[in-house]
Amino acid sequence: MGIPELKAQSRIFFSVLLACFLIFVSALIIISYRKRNPEWKEYQLKGISLAISLLDDELAREPTVEKQRTFKTRIMELKNLKPRIIETSPFSGKAPSEFCLTCHFGIEDTSESHPNSVFGCVICHGGVGTDLTVKGAHRGLIGGANPARLDLASQSCGSGALGPGMCHADKLSPILDRVRNTPRSLMATNAGIIGILRFQWGVTNIGEERYAIKAISDGKHELQEIGPDVTKDGDIHLAESHFRKFCSTCHLWGKQPEEKMGRLGGCAACHAIYDWTGRYHGGDPTVNRYKTGHASYHSINTKISDERCRACHNRSARTGLNYHGEMESEQYGTPFMNGFYNNRTLSDDRFVLNLVPDIHCEKKMGCVDCHTAQETMGDGKIYGRMKDQVEIRCEDCHGGYDKPPVSTTVDMNDPLTVALIHSSKFIKISEDDQILRTSKGRPLPHIRKTKKGFVLTSKLTGKESPVKIITGDKYGHNIKGHERLECDACHSAWSPQCYGCHQILNLGLEGKDHLVEKTSKGAWAEGRSFFRSEKNILGINSRGRVGVLVPGCQVWNTVVDHSGNVIKPYDSKIMPLRNGMNSVAIGPTHPHTTRKEVPRCVNCHLDSKSIGLGEGNISWDPQKKVVSVSSIYDSLDSGLQIKFPVDAIVDENGREMQGSSHKLSRGFNKEEILRILEISPCLPCHDRYDDPVWSKSGPYKKTPLCVKPPLSSDGQERPHDLPVKD
Repeated sequence: MGIPELKAQSRIFFSVLLACFLIFVSALIIISYRKRNPEWKEYQLKGISLAISLLDDELAREPTVEKQRTFKTRIMELKNLKPRIIETSPFSGKAPSEFCLTCHFGIEDTSESHPNSVFGCVICHGGVGTDLTVKGAHRGLIGGANPARLDLASQSCGSGALGPGMCHADKLSPILDRVRNTPRSLMATNAGIIGILRFQWGVTNIGEERYAIKAISDGKHELQEIGPDVTKDGDIHLAESHFRKFCSTCHLWGKQPEEKMGRLGGCAACHAIYDWTGRYHGGDPTVNRYKTGHASYHSINTKISDERCRACHNRSARTGLNYHGEMESEQYGTPFMNGFYNNRTLSDDRFVLNLVPDIHCEKKMGCVDCHTAQETMGDGKIYGRMKDQVEIRCEDCHGGYDKPPVSTTVDMNDPLTVALIHSSKFIKISEDDQILRTSKGRPLPHIRKTKKGFVLTSKLTGKESPVKIITGDKYGHNIKGHERLECDACHSAWSPQCYGCHQILNLGLEGKDHLVEKTSKGAWAEGRSFFRSEKNILGINSRGRVGVLVPGCQVWNTVVDHSGNVIKPYDSKIMPLRNGMNSVAIGPTHPHTTRKEVPRCVNCHLDSKSIGLGEGNISWDPQKKVVSVSSIYDSLDSGLQIKFPVDAIVDENGREMQGSSHKLSRGFNKEEILRILEISPCLPCHDRYDDPVWSKSGPYKKTPLCVKPPLSSDGQERPHDLPVKD
């Protein structure tokens, strides 16, 4: 080996040695810096700065001098604050100490009943509370930004760390075991939606609810997990595909947040505050305030705002929109404003019309002031349809045709009663008070009897509203022949009517499967023929009573291949169903558009659409018992491949033209149609609900006073021979 080679090797050796030395020195510098400036100190300084900024904003908005002084004092304290390790001792030392608030300085208390200083963080979020590094502290973290996901709720919301019954998995009172009950509820299983879809695709019969998002059992009933949309051979199950890729965005098992209309998954879907931006607005310095998918604040509550309900209940029956007087429009963006689309839109950019709201909304009542926890989180039983899980009825507060609402004395030994009282700071009640009960016999402690009658106390605001009992009302609520009417048959101002649901599956595109959060072959899209809201359609609902019916759903199905060619027979195909009907169907609903004002008698008894015959001019011969309608809408001319108007559910002889996905539900038969029409000659004179004649049963007799001829729906006078009661 020559001298030059030795010199070259020496240079390499010294270069490597120098590099190692520099790395070593750099490491020492980094270690030294980290010791003087640990991660927690950086986060806490950011937290102090953020807290000052938020207080500055509040100070700028505060008009009172006294509160301004308070803000200024707190700002000065924060400016003088030196970073320090913050230790909490959850549950007075019964749980290990935590240093989480050292980094998460300024984070909001989870709630008034879950203060951070008492509960700490680990009991809900998991992790290592004594570690002051991000990596170390977050080992074993539950669920990231949302530990309340339904698949994790047993570890977080239902944690048994402090013993059984301490959190929301209360084994001592099954009705309060929310962690066990919620996965069995319809909001988690979607059993009703899946069952109706499979029925509408001709796969099963009505009432065969056998599938859910996750397999679940309550000991008596069992639901299987819905199958995949694509088989191993590549074939597509259309019903499963339709649900997984189009209808399954609203369920509690979701792991990813839904940005449009805004909601998280699991318990947080209802109990966390989440706005349309999907961004965090609170005081935690560690949360990226520009990243979507976060709750607005690190807080949960039992004051469930209507916005939480509207995040899901804005399609199909659209009850969350209806209640607030919003009706999805034809999506033209009209009437234009300043030469452009109007600004009446939802957070998912759908245009809406502003109609009259529900009177309960007008009186500042929220959804939870009527609806109970068992209706949303379940009562431990598996139900196939919403009508079976819902336990509140109009009659539970206002009484019925012949029975008053059922009341009971407060039972402080009942765990559910005690839990409901504690769930709202506005509920003030004593053991001797009389309260109302739901149709399933469960307590409603926010509705108590006073000297002036029953009063409802809002769980959200504390506002008290008198509850009118209509039982025994001489006028309006004791009309003979109306015993079978639901309250909403008369008291619903309008209903959302979405006619003609045109669905297309494009196999040339990828669509997101919302159950597995992955994309696969096939994307769904939807269109409509037209929207309406005026003139409710009446018929028989799923309780066998006269109520409001709406299109639900009137389905035409199309499937196209990768080249955009229609795959036969799915060219606007109307599916044949197992009950002998087809997929152009109607369904019962409670519109949530309740008003004190009601239609005139003639608006139902002599209106073709209200009776279920479709919009048009109606005429009838009472002697021959023949009814005829001159329809406005021609489905064939509109290319819909059906011979009846889409807003007609029966023909003039009461024969069903549109079936229903609900048992018992149907249009009026011929006998019922004739009974409805037969009193129309009386209505020009006896046109008030408080007319004494309506408190007596028919048949009605003609008198010399009955000389005024009846009117047809086109306003023309028609002769009659029908007897009218005196």
